[in-house]
Amino acid sequence: MVSKVVVIRCPFCGSDRVSKNGHNKTGKQVYNCNNSECKHRNFIEDYTHKAYLPDVRKQVLKMAIDGTGTRATGRILGISKDTVTAILKKHKNGPGK
Repeated sequence: MVSKVVVIRCPFCGSDRVSKNGHNKTGKQVYNCNNSECKHRNFIEDYTHKAYLPDVRKQVLKMAIDGTGTRATGRILGISKDTVTAILKKHKNGPGK
C-alpha cells in the first residue's frame, strides 16, 4: 500500500515547520507556524472565502498603491468592495508603507 505524504507550508513565510493546532468552528484543520521569524502564527490550509487568502490581501494592497479604486479592486479580484475597504483599514501602516 502506498501512502501519500503531504507537506503543509505556512502561506505567509513558506516554512514547513508547521504543527496542527485543533479545528475552527467550521471543522477545518488549523495549523501553527513554528518559524520564530514569521509574524503570523495560525492559518488554515484551505480557506472558504477568497478574501482570507494572503495572496489576495497582498494584491489588494498593491492595487491600492497603484491607485485602483475599491470598487474596481473588488470587481477584479472577485471580492466585495466592503471587504477591500476592511483590508485597507486593517493594514497598520497604510498601503504605501
